[in-house]
Amino acid sequence: MDNDAIAKLIAETEEQCGGEISLMITDLTSGEIIASADPDRECKTASVIKFPILVHVALEVERGRLHWDETLTLTDGEKVGGSGVLTSMTAGLNLSLRDLCVLMTVISDNTATNMIIEHVGIEPVNQTLRDLGLPQTTLNRKSYAPDTPQSKKHGLGMATAREMCRLIELLHRGEIGSPATCTDILKIMEGQRYHDGIPRYLPADWVYEGKTGAIDHVRNDVARVVTPDGRAYACAIFVQNLKQVLWTADNLGCYAIANLSKILLKG
Repeated sequence: MDNDAIAKLIAETEEQCGGEISLMITDLTSGEIIASADPDRECKTASVIKFPILVHVALEVERGRLHWDETLTLTDGEKVGGSGVLTSMTAGLNLSLRDLCVLMTVISDNTATNMIIEHVGIEPVNQTLRDLGLPQTTLNRKSYAPDTPQSKKHGLGMATAREMCRLIELLHRGEIGSPATCTDILKIMEGQRYHDGIPRYLPADWVYEGKTGAIDHVRNDVARVVTPDGRAYACAIFVQNLKQVLWTADNLGCYAIANLSKILLKG
């Protein structure tokens, strides 16, 4: 699609879903930007920020500062609402750092996320992002924590579509730590359980390695998508300021992400 056709598609999709769309889709094989719409807009990440947290932890494991098999203990005080299962588990449960990262990523467990943030800190995560050449993407606070002056505008975290595509690109190239670390991160992301966005209408044999994010008026999805013939794409689609609050797969933001993915990736 040419730029005019893409702009028309984005405008029509925004009208249909009632939200504001920022996106970037890059062909990782050729390096071509397939589609772009306001890719530098600062967006509320919701749980998409858990993807950069995973990247930081994996790098720290490679550096020997953390270990996948070290254990953290669940306490009642750390339990928070929203997505996840740890709120239903008994305090005193010991979980490995790797298992917490899996829970944080594949079912977006907020309690697991907070346990990890408590263990590694907020600023070290943000410093890793700066070191990777991502000046805007920022983790602001723990999940369900009171807002600070820094988090008041964007909540849990902030990112842009361009920077999320860049992070996927670095993983694809094996340039975040070692190639083995990049493969490990993507393998965890392949376990993603929420498929209401990017992969919804894609062929079943396409591989989706992603992280979703949702709050009342936001739906986001960031992923690497790989076709059976080895073609790979970096996708970052943010739908912000949705008018309707709907916590089902029928959310218009989810449909917007799914339809755009199908059309732009020609699935």
